[in-house]
Amino acid sequence: MKILVINPPNIPFSEQKILIEPIDIVTLVAYLQSLNQNVKFLDMDCKKLNNDDLIDYVKDKFMPDMVIISYDYHIPLHTQEALTNIATICKKLREYHIKTIMIGKTVTYQPNIICKLHFDIGIIGEVENPIKKILEVGIHHKEELLKVNGIVMENNGKVVITDENQEKYNLDNLLVLSRDFIDLNDYIDVRSILTSRGCMNQCDFCPSYHYWGGWRGKSAENVVTEIEYLVKHYHTKKIIFLDDNATVDKKRMQEISHGILKKKIEVRMGCLASIHTYDKETFELMYQAGFRWVHFGIESGSQKVLDHNHKNFKVEYAKQVIKEVKQIGFRVRTSFIYDLPTTTKEDMKQTIDFILETEPDEIRGHFLALRLGTKIYDKQIQENKLPSQYIHHDKPLLENKTYSNEEMLKDIQVLIQKLKEKDYKIVREVSAWEDLEKLRNKEGKIKFLSFCPSKYGIDWEK
Repeated sequence: MKILVINPPNIPFSEQKILIEPIDIVTLVAYLQSLNQNVKFLDMDCKKLNNDDLIDYVKDKFMPDMVIISYDYHIPLHTQEALTNIATICKKLREYHIKTIMIGKTVTYQPNIICKLHFDIGIIGEVENPIKKILEVGIHHKEELLKVNGIVMENNGKVVITDENQEKYNLDNLLVLSRDFIDLNDYIDVRSILTSRGCMNQCDFCPSYHYWGGWRGKSAENVVTEIEYLVKHYHTKKIIFLDDNATVDKKRMQEISHGILKKKIEVRMGCLASIHTYDKETFELMYQAGFRWVHFGIESGSQKVLDHNHKNFKVEYAKQVIKEVKQIGFRVRTSFIYDLPTTTKEDMKQTIDFILETEPDEIRGHFLALRLGTKIYDKQIQENKLPSQYIHHDKPLLENKTYSNEEMLKDIQVLIQKLKEKDYKIVREVSAWEDLEKLRNKEGKIKFLSFCPSKYGIDWEK
């Protein structure tokens, strides 16, 4: 079967200056190729292609039998407004008798959105097993498709959701080696890999645990194989593990590090991790293997706020971990969500104090993103009757009766001023990543508080 997998255009288009290849979609393409399908990939967002450009592509270059549209599958980059583009894409492709399949968290948690977007099939949750069965029974055989677990379809004017797909795919069968079907020049010089799915944490604002069903990872041997391939075949110098939580299994991470050292692979790496998965011996070994960067989602310096949102660590321990990881030699990024539920002025003060005491190299400041599949989203929908999820916005979304948004924004300005006094740069626009030398302080270091998506790979060479 001829299949086109697309990363739909964002509204506005994502900035190419920070883009890495969308590894979740790249993984799907590689999987479909392993099933001997004729597959092409089109990154409409990166290429800044509109809906008419897509039609020109399918008419002139590749007329598929089926188009798979990924929206908020693993990496949430698209705004809510991008769904408008997806609706138009589905409508136009239908004129050419091309079937459409939508994947990701939106169709998983709001399957009735099929009535608004008019795709033919939605896959609920993990993609591999349902898509394989769809291909086996045939995209046009509706009666057989209705027997496939984990999908949503329209049938005789009704939305039909089939039985849950409870079979988890073996990630060791997902070796994503070749990148030949994408143009790596479209992205920054950091290659991305996914070595696990899910997370052990159940934070109120994150859907990862429930969407993927806990945490599971590829074997260390297969991870090392992927890294070695990227270095040898694409002359890769930097790799980011885009796992939600790469360090859950410390034994596995130690084996990955030992494997890299044994094969003498020269590469610099970064990963996302949780504070309570920190192990000093493991991080020291990771550093020896080439890891230079780690992201910790701290979110608040208030123990009360952390506990209320089910962040499973203690504030004082987090401070100790950041200090030790910096001493080992890692560049540390932390993220903070200023307006988490129950946050008060005192809580914000504790967050500011935490940041000023720990001095992370990189700080990513967020306002709460209401994401489908989270406890916070479900609560806010029930109480405030919000019409849809919000992934990106640049100000507090909800009004806190005990701590006004105006007060919060003033306190954030206090944080900004104090960070400037510590020679931090404040980054508000993606264009700042074009010239990193302008971000260096008097000591030659790049330390920043960013209010926009941040670039991976900064100063990993050391």
